[in-house]
Amino acid sequence: MIYYLDSSALVKRYIREDGTDKMNSVIAGAQILVTSKLTYAEILSAFFKKYRAKELSEKILLNVLEKFETDWAYFLVIEFGDELLPLIKKLIQKHYLRGADSVHLSSALWLKDTVKTDITFVASDLNLLEAANSETLQILNPAEK
Repeated sequence: MIYYLDSSALVKRYIREDGTDKMNSVIAGAQILVTSKLTYAEILSAFFKKYRAKELSEKILLNVLEKFETDWAYFLVIEFGDELLPLIKKLIQKHYLRGADSVHLSSALWLKDTVKTDITFVASDLNLLEAANSETLQILNPAEK
């Protein structure tokens, strides 16, 4: 099974919150894990935001950074290239999406079209999941009970 991981879901692998156990199960059972190169910046930003807010100690920050860097080598990373731009434009016109969310959704749709197989889009952002579902992607919210 191929899973596309949005940052809102992937961060649960590193920082314990609702959905962490399900996210870890998804990762353990996946054949292929895919994300956008944008995820790298978003995840690091989330870690340092929590660190600056004193929600993570320096020791925990260093641990999650190391774990993320190790995992990163195993992800199939989709570049943010010009081939995504027309799809991003279409998605933003059709759905109420933030810019970064349109990059994630367009990346997953591009992948689905390229490999001609089903992709499960994993996110915790309900608006993004709704858009992904309406674009005929299978969806999974790890925070959902």
